[in-house]
Amino acid sequence: MNSKVETYIGFAIKKGSVVYGCDGIKSSKKRLLLLLYTPTLSENSLSVLKQVSERTGCTLAQIDDFETLRKKNCKALAICDKSLANAILENLM
Repeated sequence: MNSKVETYIGFAIKKGSVVYGCDGIKSSKKRLLLLLYTPTLSENSLSVLKQVSERTGCTLAQIDDFETLRKKNCKALAICDKSLANAILENLM
């Protein structure tokens, strides 16, 4: 995976435009633009993210298990900043 993606995720974390975890994403009042998950996410949690993605119309994408996410013990997160979400999507493709 691209190191730019990890950099953009770091920018979003510093900016405070991130919602962590499936429970946080499910109950968030923020406008979710991009849902990201790691390959180690359980099937039940992935189904929750799919439901949220369908409900909100945001994109769901799989990413590598970056060091930034391992430090926070995080397997799913949502990006709430439009420009950062677009930059991440461009570099995932």
